[in-house]
Amino acid sequence: MTDYRAPASDPPRSARRFVSPLDISITASATDTVVTVSGEIDLSVSHDLRRALDEELQLKPGVLIADLSKVTFCDSSGFTVFVQIRAKAEDAGVPFILVTQERALLRPMSLLGLDAVFNVHPTLDSARDVLTR
Repeated sequence: MTDYRAPASDPPRSARRFVSPLDISITASATDTVVTVSGEIDLSVSHDLRRALDEELQLKPGVLIADLSKVTFCDSSGFTVFVQIRAKAEDAGVPFILVTQERALLRPMSLLGLDAVFNVHPTLDSARDVLTR
């Protein structure tokens, strides 16, 4: 994958990267769009995450996947973003999947009852496997 940071013109649709303290990269294919997030999600970066997910959702991907495998912390502003994007995705008829095995995300999701709301998979491969069945 090619790495893009603040390009002068729009990069190819197959790979883009947002400039933020949170590392966000996007890879689109014919079957899905994966928004890969690394770092800590808090109020200072949640707007960047929302923007990235909103922009991809507006392009009506077959499936929108948020790969949070490398997220080490997520506060309520991050979970709010995921709840809002899930609702928008549902309205648009686009499946929205979260990918993580991180206790830092799974525990708060469970305590908040969000594990019953989100479609969560431990790996990107397992998320894609479910889609092909």
